[in-house]
Amino acid sequence: MLAAATIIGITVLAIRTYLRNKLQKQRALLEKEQAIEKERTRIATDMHDDLGAGLSRIKFLSEAIRIKKGDDLAIQPEIGKISSYSHEMIEKMGEIVWALNEKNDTLADLLAFTRSYAVDYLQNHGIDCKVEAPDEFPQFYINGETRRNVFLSVKECLFNIVKHANASEVKIKFAVDNELKICISDNGKGIDWEKIRPYSNGIPNIQKRMEALKGKIEYINKNGTTVMMKIPV
Repeated sequence: MLAAATIIGITVLAIRTYLRNKLQKQRALLEKEQAIEKERTRIATDMHDDLGAGLSRIKFLSEAIRIKKGDDLAIQPEIGKISSYSHEMIEKMGEIVWALNEKNDTLADLLAFTRSYAVDYLQNHGIDCKVEAPDEFPQFYINGETRRNVFLSVKECLFNIVKHANASEVKIKFAVDNELKICISDNGKGIDWEKIRPYSNGIPNIQKRMEALKGKIEYINKNGTTVMMKIPV
């Protein structure tokens, strides 16, 4: 009986020690993840407060110079470039801040942000944009790197449409089941695969992002171009 009690006692002690160590490791991992998320949020906030204010100031100054020097045609192209570059940097910084901020780590945030960007971007270039999406997006957790890859893939597709397709209308469809499906269709001239520049990075970059997401992408040339992206969630 004494031997049995000793064996049971040692077993119980070993199990308690194992569980305590496991719990401590889990707690340490959780604290590390929380620290990373807090650091992401801090970086995003600092970028928005510091860089954003400076870039906005540059943009306003360039616009003021343009107004004051309206008759001096020599400086107009340079001032225009300053304003354009500043606006582009502010836009890109906003995308980085969005990708870093842990508050946006859901599928709903990803699709809402992407939809808003697509509509604004295409309308600013005179292209009609129609979006079909669920009334409510599922609240799946998606990390910042995944959100960034999905968004930049869609952004590259839209850039290609504006630059190459000569399209007047774009339709974007979002669907979610066991995977995220994004369908982007335009009524442009389609992709001429034989005339793509050898060192063009757009389509290869999208392919790399899809591979990083373990997703798939398909291009269909019919009455324009349709791009189908499927990403596991």
